Amino acid sequence: MLAGQVFLGEVYITGATNLPVGLSIEHQRLRLIDAHFFSSLYDALRRGEPVEFRPRIRQGMGIVYELFGIEVPEEKMRTYYERGLLEATGEISFPSCAVCGTVCLHVVLKCPECNSRNIEKRELMIHYDCGYTGGLEDFQTSSPGVYRCPKCGKEMKRVGIDYGRPGLGFTCMDCKAVFQVPLVEIECEKGHVNRIQQLDLRKYPVYRLSEDARRISEVLSVIEEIARRLEALGLDVAMFTRITGSSGVIYNVPLYVRGDPSIVIEITPERIADETYPILMTLKAADIPNSIMVIILPSSFKPELEKIFNPEKIRIIKVDDISSSASRIADEIARIIGAISYEEG
Repeated sequence: MLAGQVFLGEVYITGATNLPVGLSIEHQRLRLIDAHFFSSLYDALRRGEPVEFRPRIRQGMGIVYELFGIEVPEEKMRTYYERGLLEATGEISFPSCAVCGTVCLHVVLKCPECNSRNIEKRELMIHYDCGYTGGLEDFQTSSPGVYRCPKCGKEMKRVGIDYGRPGLGFTCMDCKAVFQVPLVEIECEKGHVNRIQQLDLRKYPVYRLSEDARRISEVLSVIEEIARRLEALGLDVAMFTRITGSSGVIYNVPLYVRGDPSIVIEITPERIADETYPILMTLKAADIPNSIMVIILPSSFKPELEKIFNPEKIRIIKVDDISSSASRIADEIARIIGAISYEEG
């Protein structure tokens, strides 16, 4: 993290832990997850890697998702979804405790006769004459291929005639019962016991990156640098925030400077600066109340399309190379904010 780096409205400073000052450890951890998410998705998209996040169970935690090499709780992934950075592509069902709802479960095998958990798995053998069933080791003798029934003492040599070997089974070490299928129960981390038929099912989404996340990733480093510079000027800056328009539409905003009016900053990579872009941004600017929009455009953007922007709501900054123009962009934004403040005064 950079000294003074702004991320989602919090100031980060360098130090032994690289953690923000004045926040709880949990809050710090979640903010570092944000930083990891945005920097890693940029790298993954640059390499052309498929990006999908599937839920899985981590005992003691519940549902987690692997987020570019680290595990994060389901609640954090849901916040990315609510912010429009992820979209759901499907669902996966997990069994959950019918009493408390947790998905942290483990299987319990019991003796069907006495409910003891003290059972052993072994290969079974049955003596046809007397009907005794036990573990293979109970019948073995010193002679290879020759067995002796521990109940009646009769020697057994011919499989299928003297004895049978039904396969693997279980022996209860408490009541000595022998059985092929144990009693199966499911116990949750809180000690609640369920039969399989009693379990509930809980669904969790499979996520992938949204188009908004892909767009943000292209200019992430520029956004971070601009935010850092504006914060150094004493401005109240938030990154990747969501703003509700007068129409009720929720917009993802890369940079937002709180004030009266607030400043909405859009950074536009060349690939999305097409003929429809000015109309979309004009509608967006008009819908976000008490704000001025500043749009950073590539210098190749057609001048005739600029005329579509509403000058009362939109200011334009054009640069040759967005990725190397963070300093200039921040200075221009500061100048625009100063001019707007002067006009409002």
